[in-house]
Amino acid sequence: MDSKKKYKPPFMLKMMRFSIYILTFLAPPLAARLVNHLWFKTHRHNEPRREQRILDTAVWKEVEFKNKVVQLYCWGESNTPMVLLVHGWNGRGAQLGSFVQGLVDHGYCVLSFDAPGHGRSSSKDTNLLEISQLIQELSEQFGPFSAGVAHSFGGLCLMHAVSAGVKMDKAVCIASAFNVERLVQFFAKLMQVKPKIVERQKILLEQQFGEELWEQFSMPNMVSKVSTLGLIIHDNDDDAIPVERSKMIAQVWNESELVLTTGLGHRRILRDKAVIKKAIEFIAN
Repeated sequence: MDSKKKYKPPFMLKMMRFSIYILTFLAPPLAARLVNHLWFKTHRHNEPRREQRILDTAVWKEVEFKNKVVQLYCWGESNTPMVLLVHGWNGRGAQLGSFVQGLVDHGYCVLSFDAPGHGRSSSKDTNLLEISQLIQELSEQFGPFSAGVAHSFGGLCLMHAVSAGVKMDKAVCIASAFNVERLVQFFAKLMQVKPKIVERQKILLEQQFGEELWEQFSMPNMVSKVSTLGLIIHDNDDDAIPVERSKMIAQVWNESELVLTTGLGHRRILRDKAVIKKAIEFIAN
């Protein structure tokens, strides 16, 4: 008998899947609108003790952005220059807390934030463009940023902000998401959405962000147009975002370096000492 426990989806996920399934047959346009509505919804997770400890050493600030309250965390406030940390979808600013002390020790001021709908910030939803615009606003208020460190979905947000004009000499993108189209497909698989509903949702996204969103929100397209130096780090055993995505990004990002790890997965990579050391050396040198 197999000792491994079979994955049991949470009750709420099963209910959302069932609702989409019923609407797919009864009212496909409503099914597409429900999928699109759920796609922007965020989910908060409890902070482990290690993140709480790093937040205890930060200076906390709040900023208002588009009628939302965004929680900021700052370390080494008297230092210059400044490094921005950007977490991924359903993450928190403190998830990149392991990078803080080393950067502060190298004389950097470090700024992190909980994106709208995440951590201690207000709202229950957000999107790539909003987080990018938030980064642009933070750059104007607290920048300029010498460098940025981003994880997963945060990589797309950070590099979109850079491609939109945020000045940044160096960027570290760890297990970065590839593009919005693949994120749509990933969500459709999670929610068991039929292909015809996915196509309807894509139309809704185009109505909201413009038909060019598929090119505009694409990591390869963004990094191929920026002068920012890049360090791309990805684990071979990442089960959330395939390592092949970072290999493709590295091929079109001029002046970038690709570093591959093994056995760290999608999140533990953020606490690996060798990864942290490599990122800080890249930023400081």
